[in-house]
Amino acid sequence: MIVNTLATLCDWLIYVSVIAAGASGVIRYRRLPPALRYIALVAGFDMVIELTLTAIIKVLHQKSNLFMFPLIAVGEVALLSLAYREILQSARFNRLMPWVVGLFSIYALADGWIGLGVVHYATGVQITSDLLQFGLAVLYFWKLLNELHVESLRREPFFWVSVGLVVYVLGDLLITLFSNYLLAHYSHQMQVLVMLVVHRWFIVALYCCYTLALWMRPQKVNSLSS
Repeated sequence: MIVNTLATLCDWLIYVSVIAAGASGVIRYRRLPPALRYIALVAGFDMVIELTLTAIIKVLHQKSNLFMFPLIAVGEVALLSLAYREILQSARFNRLMPWVVGLFSIYALADGWIGLGVVHYATGVQITSDLLQFGLAVLYFWKLLNELHVESLRREPFFWVSVGLVVYVLGDLLITLFSNYLLAHYSHQMQVLVMLVVHRWFIVALYCCYTLALWMRPQKVNSLSS
């Protein structure tokens, strides 16, 4: 009973945080630099998806929204890749990005097509999506350490975007990889608590970071690279 109450509360927190991030992107879009405009598009994309899924559940009484996951994963990875392309300014990244995103899109959509009509959780797609997003954040941190001079990380929007991605991805990966272990060695209630409550807090943290980044004024950054 307590777990169900907490899960319901977390669902509302996710809904509010996604709407807040999407609305922030809409309001701030014209004032944002190119990289943050793509983050605004990510937030807006997720807001539209969230509203669509809510409508599907309420109107069509669908019990599962897993059929939408491959499309969501492809959209988020593609938009985040475009955002990090702007911030990384790397010729190698620009060459590799279309191939990586294209191959991931083919894999995700093919997996979704194969599982169409069946309640199917695309674990492989989820893990691959997480790893790609984690890789983008790591590339940003690497560039930050090696090439950029930032006066205050707390005032750097993409620092918070990357922190949000790392927190969300690591939490999601740990839960995905160890969910069966929790079921085997702990109670089913513990697994439900982790999946329905703890996991949702990672999602809320991600969208809070998006919202914070979208309302920040980017600092001027001096690069050592030519």
